Amino acid sequence: MVSGKLGMASFLILLINILPLALGAAISPTALMGIIILLSISNRPKLQGFGYYIGAIILIIIVVILGILLGAGITSVTPKPNPILDSIDILLGIILFLAGIKRIFQAQKSPTRLFHGDDKSKSNLVFFIKGVSYGFGLFLINFSTSIIVLEAGKEIGASSVDLIGKLTVVIILTIITLLVCEVPLLMYFAYPEKANNILSKVNKWMQTNGHILMGVVILVIGVYLIWIGLIRLGFI
Repeated sequence: MVSGKLGMASFLILLINILPLALGAAISPTALMGIIILLSISNRPKLQGFGYYIGAIILIIIVVILGILLGAGITSVTPKPNPILDSIDILLGIILFLAGIKRIFQAQKSPTRLFHGDDKSKSNLVFFIKGVSYGFGLFLINFSTSIIVLEAGKEIGASSVDLIGKLTVVIILTIITLLVCEVPLLMYFAYPEKANNILSKVNKWMQTNGHILMGVVILVIGVYLIWIGLIRLGFI
């Protein structure tokens, strides 16, 4: 997959840099409540739940590609260490830090109003496409997750890792980021009755405490990015 000791070392460094961002992006109360609500009210929950997951994947891949283009583009025209990329780290860190503080004190809103009942007579394709649109839309409006994934994409684009290594990291990033969809889906497919009970309790907890959890996580990631940027620029 990654040739040579130097290539493997670069791959592992990139993976280590990406993992905390992926774990931070995975904590998304809005996206979690969205798929829980969809699974509980849909006439075809498995089909729409899978569509929701596909929609989320599409959005994540788009954001990752934008980040890769940003990182690769800036790296190709500026020297290393790269002051522009490091400054972007600090800027994104400040944005996340401020967003985290705001999120802690802002009550979590349930996305229930975004979902509408569907006529059972509609085709499977219609149900699937609606699921895709819900997943894409909820991740699109989840600003903090998009910023974190953009930062991860930038790190991938700026890395010297080969194409296969970068694709592997993108896959890992996507899987971890979308654990918020994957875990509820797997639970629902394996144990639908038990899953409804468990997920409803998770949904209630998230409605009460989700904003605090998400706020703390993105605040910490913001501080991490500011710290990394300052170190790379030589201020620390």
